[in-house]
Amino acid sequence: MGSKGIFSRRRFFKALGFSAGSAAFVVGPLAKAGAAPGTGAGGSGLAGSGLAGSSALGSASTPSLAGSASFTPSNIGSSETGWVMGHKGTGPNGAFLAGDLQVVTVTEDSVTISWLTWDAKVSIAERPVGMPTEGTLRVWPEDNPQDTKVVRSEKNTFFHIMTIEGLQPETKYRFSASSHGIEANATHNYFQEKKKEFTTLPKLSGEVLQTVVVANDVHMGEAQDGLWFDGFPPPAVPNPKSAPYPEVCLDAVIKTAEDCGATHLFVNGDVTSEARPAEVRRAKEMLDTFSGAWRVTRGNHDRPHKADDTSGYETATPYGKEHFDPFGDVFEPRQQAWMMDLEPAGVRVIGIDSTELDKSGGRIEPQQFRQIEGFLRRDPNKPTVLMLHHPMTREAGWSNAAGPAFILRDPDLIRLQKMIQAAPGVKLVLAGHTHRAHRDKPDVDTHAVFLETPAAKNWPTGATQLRFYSDGIAVNFRHNMGEEALDWASRTRWTNFGLAPEILLGPTDARNLVVRY
Repeated sequence: MGSKGIFSRRRFFKALGFSAGSAAFVVGPLAKAGAAPGTGAGGSGLAGSGLAGSSALGSASTPSLAGSASFTPSNIGSSETGWVMGHKGTGPNGAFLAGDLQVVTVTEDSVTISWLTWDAKVSIAERPVGMPTEGTLRVWPEDNPQDTKVVRSEKNTFFHIMTIEGLQPETKYRFSASSHGIEANATHNYFQEKKKEFTTLPKLSGEVLQTVVVANDVHMGEAQDGLWFDGFPPPAVPNPKSAPYPEVCLDAVIKTAEDCGATHLFVNGDVTSEARPAEVRRAKEMLDTFSGAWRVTRGNHDRPHKADDTSGYETATPYGKEHFDPFGDVFEPRQQAWMMDLEPAGVRVIGIDSTELDKSGGRIEPQQFRQIEGFLRRDPNKPTVLMLHHPMTREAGWSNAAGPAFILRDPDLIRLQKMIQAAPGVKLVLAGHTHRAHRDKPDVDTHAVFLETPAAKNWPTGATQLRFYSDGIAVNFRHNMGEEALDWASRTRWTNFGLAPEILLGPTDARNLVVRY
């Protein structure tokens, strides 16, 4: 994976005006972890040389944030796809680096935390290799270290993802995540995660009335993840012994929905890779295995397509003079909104088709605006979740890597925000498309929270759980689980030259929050 051609990682960073060495320091100086009950901290190291079987780079010094930069290019573990930065330790399988620490999910009474352990010496096909280790997670109230809760891995694994329950709402906690006594290093959301603390969410009133799960960006039929165009940058490819990764990811999402008792599963766009008839059929086959109700919105990858020699588009219903619409034959007609009432939650969900023809950006056509306005006018104060594939704020346009042309076009996003302003019951607006967790600032004063939610198919991989109470919604990201799903997630960690987590993970409070009515 990843040729050493003109688009090598080192040349890529030089083009951005900094070397791989300085980039590694910016991503995270390797300070020793703070002490926690029963744990120790190891030395720091970096690995991922890009040469199969090459020796590990020696452990580096561990400067504090206030210290001077001690990393030089000779300290950097470099590969075409990224680098590993972690605390170095030794287990029964050899030397490892414990890193990629992240707080995945925070609820009112639980936390899920993950970290990975990588072989400190070996990089195969320019992708760092996971090393199975023991894992221990400890969590304690900031003001009471004696009240420590501990969970340990059932077996050695390189992808540690653990949940501790029984926490108190609106309480600050500290945590320790370690393998064989070596603290995992924070490498994503560095300045947030390095503190090794989190605060649980408020508890909404009463019992949960209803639960639904919202996924996006499954890309059924896709064979390589992380491409911007024609082989660049080096993509993630699946284990040849595994099922196709979009199927692995959608299966994991469905299992999450079943396990949490969701009555409904929504897929908010990019259900397919390119809306080929076979992709559409397979997506529906899998969604039909969910025991509850499901519905989808259309994303740019699901748009009508022109015929080609291999995809079979011409077997679908024509759309206009040149296009065919396999997606519309099975799922939803193009540029048609839909509404669904959720009971007993007393909430409605409105789905919007925000797709352009032959473009990745978004638009809403006049007849669909009339539909949406009609839905909202029926009961403007009813609690409402609105979902469309394309983000719909100017901040989202300027803060995503592809720019404003990638999101809903400007006149449409302002018009839709004004409709939301006139319907105070709209409390939550969900978008996908950018594959990142991000909370967007609207351009019009509304009562709604605007979120971009992570993709089902690439880092961190998962879906968004909505739990409805009488006075609000608890919003939580749920990581895809299962051996195949976690293996695939670890591969997507190295896309975008190893920067996928920095681009996509987003802050904890963009993935875990409470929305009050």
